[in-house]
Amino acid sequence: MKLGFRHTAVQAVCTVLVLCFAVGLLQRSGTRMVFGEQDGTRVPILMYHSILKDGARQGKYVISPDTLAADLDALQKRGYQTITVSDLLAYVQDGTALPERPVMITFDDGYYNNYVYAYPLLQQRNMRAVVSIIGSQTELYTENGQENAYWSHLKLEHLAEMQDVFEVQNHSWNLHEYGERRGCLRRKGEDGTAYESLLREDTEQTQKLLTAAGLPTPQCYTYPFGACSDESERVLKEMGFLCTLGCEERINTVTRDPNCLYEMGRYNRAAGESTERYLKRALGE
Repeated sequence: MKLGFRHTAVQAVCTVLVLCFAVGLLQRSGTRMVFGEQDGTRVPILMYHSILKDGARQGKYVISPDTLAADLDALQKRGYQTITVSDLLAYVQDGTALPERPVMITFDDGYYNNYVYAYPLLQQRNMRAVVSIIGSQTELYTENGQENAYWSHLKLEHLAEMQDVFEVQNHSWNLHEYGERRGCLRRKGEDGTAYESLLREDTEQTQKLLTAAGLPTPQCYTYPFGACSDESERVLKEMGFLCTLGCEERINTVTRDPNCLYEMGRYNRAAGESTERYLKRALGE
């Protein structure tokens, strides 16, 4: 009995010493030991495009305001809190805590109907979102002043007004045209130097448009059609982008490693799918 007791006591002391040594190493290295975060934080990203009441227009990239409202209500009922790219950067770079159940809501292309329908729905619920604009379209409709929910895009004044809800990011200047090039990918046979110059110039035009209007400089690039490559990632990183969004449907794991914020996965929201079914996919529940 005595021998067994001494053996158990020695094991306990050794266990305590190992734990103390591990904690000491973590403290000396400046690493915070946060239980539940060892493997990172799960961050689902939802992807929306156009919002229209007209049922005849709804499809893969167009949903109704009622569908969006139902999605937002269901997220809140499940305890999810919306975050933006800035929140992700604060988590990765500074260790700022994320909500217990974070979710990022994104809107691609910057349609005017996002201002008409999505903006008030998000504002009423005190929720945030990210809108990624096509620079050439925002410039066009800023200059001609047209506002039509079916086809026009957000003007700079809309983007300024919506800062309480929407964080604005870069979705290229004019790389959404179908043709030989797919988004911002290099065309077959295209010279590498010429391609890099084109991508830099196109991207910088949108950056300049927004900053000249007094809006924050985008830190995230949203790939047209989700089409990306090692080349495009390298160029965008060299330009200072700290995050890129793709279209691969997967839930992201965000860690303290800055590289985790590149080519982030998102779930497209199409019409014809119930809120329950969509969120079950997109949230992994």
